[in-house]
Amino acid sequence: PWWVTGDCCGLVCAFVTGILHFFAYYVQMKYVIGPWFGVFSYAGIGYTCIMMLAVVSHSLCRFTNPGTVPLYLVAPKPLDQSVQREFVCKRSGVIKPPTSHWCSEAQRVVVKMDHYCPWVNNVVGMFTQKYFLLFLYYTFLCCLFSGFTLGARAFMCSRRSRHQIPFQGGASLCNPAPLDVILSVINFVEAVLFVLFTGCMGADQFEAISKNTPYIDRLQGKRGKARPLLENLRDVFGEPFSWKWFLPLPPPQQQRQQFNKMCYDTYDHLVKCAKAFQKEAEQAVEVDGEAIASNQQAQARRRRGGSATIAGPHSGYAYSKGYTYSNGAT
Repeated sequence: PWWVTGDCCGLVCAFVTGILHFFAYYVQMKYVIGPWFGVFSYAGIGYTCIMMLAVVSHSLCRFTNPGTVPLYLVAPKPLDQSVQREFVCKRSGVIKPPTSHWCSEAQRVVVKMDHYCPWVNNVVGMFTQKYFLLFLYYTFLCCLFSGFTLGARAFMCSRRSRHQIPFQGGASLCNPAPLDVILSVINFVEAVLFVLFTGCMGADQFEAISKNTPYIDRLQGKRGKARPLLENLRDVFGEPFSWKWFLPLPPPQQQRQQFNKMCYDTYDHLVKCAKAFQKEAEQAVEVDGEAIASNQQAQARRRRGGSATIAGPHSGYAYSKGYTYSNGAT
């Protein structure tokens, strides 16, 4: 199973995230929703469903392979240096499809990598971005619900106390024990902090999706192809808009096929580049003024990096070994 274990901060943050969700659920059911509406009321069932969706989305985002390039897809050789920079990972040697980047925490190349998030202890990539968005969305709703119920409880009890209005609900709702007060205050602070945090993260994700440019690509000054927002969202969720967008379901077959196509199209492109590079290298007719075909020492100098005159179709495109072409370009 996929699990990033190399980041202690991520392990702690992901664990704490789950604990905070269950803490908020306990406080709401024990001291707010339970005494006020009842555990099996519409409010209780609704909050339970939202909380479970948030926790499941978080767990799947944490333990799902984000879209790592298989380790056996090693780039063919030889390749031009400019091609290597764009399509080959210099740390692992595997191919890099467009929008892919190396993640130092996961120690893998991830397709459509947006960023590494310690709160889910995983990379937000092609197969985890949907789960990440759902986690942010449902956590935002949970925090909004908790903050509203706690605020409404405080306002209602304060108003009834001032006007001496009898309260027909649970006796403990407006006569809280010290532990009730402490936990409710902690829950309220938690709700305020994380409604702001998830709201900001969600807005950042929305901006990245609307511009069709992952976060790392934006830092590098790259820009994706301009497309309608709905098309970009379909790309993230892997399928046209439907009720499935709102549930943490496995990546659809269409998205998996897109992933395979991106990887193997890149590999096929590199194979063609390697063959073209090798063919041009074999067409060299001279190294340091000596004929290659008739002088073995000259061939050895070419392999060590000497300059070579190439008679090929790509004259003017310089390779990293300092080859010179028949038109004199370097």
